[in-house]
Amino acid sequence: MTTMLLTLAGPVPAQAQDDPVLISQGQPAVASSLEKPEFPARQAVDGNPNTRWSSAFSDPQWLRIDLGRVTTVNRVEIDWEVSYATDYRIELSTDGESWETHWVGAGDGGNDVMNILGEARYVRMYSGARSGTAGNSIWEMRVYGAPKPTPSPTPTPKKPKPQVSVTPKAVASPSPTPTPTPVPSRSGPPGSVLYYVVRETPDGTFEKLNDISERFLGDRERWPEIAALTEGHRQPDGEYLTDPRTLTPGWVLRMPKDAQGKGLKFGPLPGYEGPSPSPSAVPSLEPSPTPTDEVAGTAERAAVVVPWPVILPVAGGVVVIGLLGLLVAWLLKRRKQAEPFDDSLLRTDTSAAWTVDRALRVLMAACERDGLEVPGTTGVFIEGSSMRLRLTNPASPAPEPWQVSEDGQSWSAPLAKLQSGAASESPTTRFARLVNLGMGETGRVLVDFSVARGVISLDGPTRVRHEVLRRWLGELTGNPWSNDPRVVMVGNGLPRPEQVEHLSGIEQVLPELEVGDGGVLVLSQAPSTAQQDQLAAKFASPEFTWVVIVLGQSPSAKWRFTAGDDGWLRSGFLPDVRFDEQTAVRRGGE
Repeated sequence: MTTMLLTLAGPVPAQAQDDPVLISQGQPAVASSLEKPEFPARQAVDGNPNTRWSSAFSDPQWLRIDLGRVTTVNRVEIDWEVSYATDYRIELSTDGESWETHWVGAGDGGNDVMNILGEARYVRMYSGARSGTAGNSIWEMRVYGAPKPTPSPTPTPKKPKPQVSVTPKAVASPSPTPTPTPVPSRSGPPGSVLYYVVRETPDGTFEKLNDISERFLGDRERWPEIAALTEGHRQPDGEYLTDPRTLTPGWVLRMPKDAQGKGLKFGPLPGYEGPSPSPSAVPSLEPSPTPTDEVAGTAERAAVVVPWPVILPVAGGVVVIGLLGLLVAWLLKRRKQAEPFDDSLLRTDTSAAWTVDRALRVLMAACERDGLEVPGTTGVFIEGSSMRLRLTNPASPAPEPWQVSEDGQSWSAPLAKLQSGAASESPTTRFARLVNLGMGETGRVLVDFSVARGVISLDGPTRVRHEVLRRWLGELTGNPWSNDPRVVMVGNGLPRPEQVEHLSGIEQVLPELEVGDGGVLVLSQAPSTAQQDQLAAKFASPEFTWVVIVLGQSPSAKWRFTAGDDGWLRSGFLPDVRFDEQTAVRRGGE
């Protein structure tokens, strides 16, 4: 059932509704994000009512279908799972870049039917708000429109009458032109597919998906086909393709069958194989199912020569050793499980991070256009279909599309305009310490840690505060606006990821905390009075951009957070947020 707020297309002419056909099933589909690789975008157009696409647990989200050609679109239907969009729109585009809204509504789940009329190759469902804390989830999205034109039959030429050849015998008839062999050749073991390994460009950046599409398919606009084929495939580093704008050298892209060109490969699709099991010194208690002839022969000779009184003690000893080995392995496993978390960090949620990054770049471009200074920002709040900035100081006026609050402390703008507006190419280092804390009652909450100008304390049960720390480190090092900061951990009982420095005492790093690019300093306990004074002197300089986090209570802390076993993070100066609903994916090997 659909609750329709606004239909921009107006009444649909009767002739436009004549015999519309389903034109989206089986077409390439891509999405803003995935909840899990098991729920890829293509499952929303596969015609199977029991498979679905599900997004990350954040706003906004979108699902886009490539119809393969520009055609007339008459109707869009969506079968929602229990997690649905309460505020969304249907958009059409002929080029995949500029979008025109044809329907805006508030959904209530179930089946939605939107009668529209427009010309498009791409159809997108854009969700600004979800019904709950889970992501958007769609069983099927169906697009109806004009059927694919049937090619006119080519008339069969009449068979010419035979004629006598007058070609001299010395002149040979031209040989038929050989059919060119595709590059690469399509020969390989069963299950082989066509694929391409992403490379690093000469200038040190990564290849773009549309450039790869143009090189091997001759059409930049066919990149969604590559994304759809690759979606859900675990890459050699353990990651997944969730954002078509972000590729990593070494990733494997599955290519359409008609792709050709040097650099393509044909064979089994490479992927993540997982760590090789380390050899164990503990003998297995299970008999070998297929012993080699040498082992079998030895066993037979031992059975004949060794008497039972000798076999029983030896066998008993082997069993005891095996049981001891199993006990040691179990204890090691238990110890590993008891650790707060492993050595890897979290990457941030791709869709939410790139949505915020785009909005920040549009903010910078708007200020550059109007000759305004980009305001200092304490926090960023994603509330339904809009973004709100909490400013460090009141600022007015605001550039379009931003609106200023009455007290001048906040700027707000629709997310839709922030995703479609012109974006600045200038560095976003001013937002390098912006951290996504989690989901509040009204939406996502981000805060700029550099505004604290002092120590930030994180208290709560050890396991929980380590979990929050893991998420914060992922935000500080993995966001699109992060500047790859130096991360230093001081003290015992802290995680030991390979990507960061580990020191035993704060005195080893204090002299190095100078003005510059800054970094992140994590302390296992509160600094002493003398160390507090040293840190306070450094924070007195506005150009000092280090973030200092103390696990546990710290009397000198400027900001204090408490993480609870219930999944809530409380501060007293920000809305309470659920940090455990902050969607993220682990790095490879987890």
